Amino acid sequence: MQAPPESPVESTGADLEKQPAPPAPVPAPAASVPDGGLQAWACLAGSWLVLFATFGMANTFGVFQSYYTYTLYPDVDSSTISWVGSVQLFFQFSLGAVAGPLYDRGKFRWLVYSGCIIYIVCWFMTSLCKQFWQTMLAQGIGCGIGIGILFLPALSILSQFFMRRRAFAMGIAVTGSSIGGICLPIMLNNLITRHGFEKAVQYTGYLLIGVLALACALMHPRLGANAHKQPPPSPKELFQSRPYAVAVAGLCFVMWGLFYPIFYIQVYGEAHGISDSLTFYTLAILNAASVVGRTTPNFLADKIGSLNLITGFCLCAGAMCFAVLGAGTPGGLVVVAILFGFFSGAYVSLMSPSLIAFARGFHEIGIRIGLAMLCASLFALSGTPICGALLDRYGFVAPTVFSGVTVLAGSALLATATLLQRRAKGTWKV
Repeated sequence: MQAPPESPVESTGADLEKQPAPPAPVPAPAASVPDGGLQAWACLAGSWLVLFATFGMANTFGVFQSYYTYTLYPDVDSSTISWVGSVQLFFQFSLGAVAGPLYDRGKFRWLVYSGCIIYIVCWFMTSLCKQFWQTMLAQGIGCGIGIGILFLPALSILSQFFMRRRAFAMGIAVTGSSIGGICLPIMLNNLITRHGFEKAVQYTGYLLIGVLALACALMHPRLGANAHKQPPPSPKELFQSRPYAVAVAGLCFVMWGLFYPIFYIQVYGEAHGISDSLTFYTLAILNAASVVGRTTPNFLADKIGSLNLITGFCLCAGAMCFAVLGAGTPGGLVVVAILFGFFSGAYVSLMSPSLIAFARGFHEIGIRIGLAMLCASLFALSGTPICGALLDRYGFVAPTVFSGVTVLAGSALLATATLLQRRAKGTWKV
């Protein structure tokens, strides 16, 4: 019986690039990937800015959920409104299946420039929406497509510059979404109060233009279009690997319930009579805590393995989903926002390094992340509308239980994938 093939792409993986030389492939020296230098850190800064402007803005949907529910569309129930955020999440992740293979073929600049244009245009269109279907088209579908095209190449390009510190570099990059989630909700809430919804969204759009223009100037791929000489494997080949398939299933279940607290914690606070002066800052507090959650675990991941860490942090995030029921007081709201932000932030930052650990070369990175994101997007699409429907019918207990159970189920699957990968590689560090 043939032993399972090893997956040589690890956080410490200096053997990613192998040059065929008789009689066996010889690993390229670690110096072939710079692991630092001006271009590497400039690229990391550009990736951080993309995450700030895209996922950072997506993290503010709780502001839009509250405004649409109580002001702009009071006749539309909350589960229907939450479809806007869910559709946006769906496209953010599902387009990884398109962007991934294109990135593997060297189309980095095409993806980044087209994604920026689509995202900015649709963001300004959101400010002009007066009917719900217009909001769904502009914010849910349009902005989601723009973010989906941008996200994967902006994060995957870091693998061309960092190897031993790859997980840590990606952790730094995804803190951009946390910082965006701190600044942008405060900015939007205050602008809406002072200038109205239309002007608030437009003023924010001008900020996004400047941030994305600077990001485009900073990010330049190190490898050319012909660097990926080996064709990527088919999806069937990838899912024949049991550890990878089980890990993707685990990430999907976590995604199914993880966004409920992010979308509804501000609504929960308002429904329990907590002052607007605090609830306005709930998402900012949550995202501030996630900054720590997105850097500290990734620093450890380069030493003890991404899969090992993501399993434990998802288990804690699942427990914190149940704790939302204790956020009916000012103190409880702040504590839940901090702890959930920390543990959920670790999931977001460790997701890509965990998937890269299964890759056998640069030519597989884009497609492995893209396929996993496509699968996860289907769960992200339905997760918050299910929670919204449960909320409308049964109150806050039912969606909280659904969220917690699905995240814990995903944690169990990730634990299984971790054990399978340890057995396949013959080491505890995965």
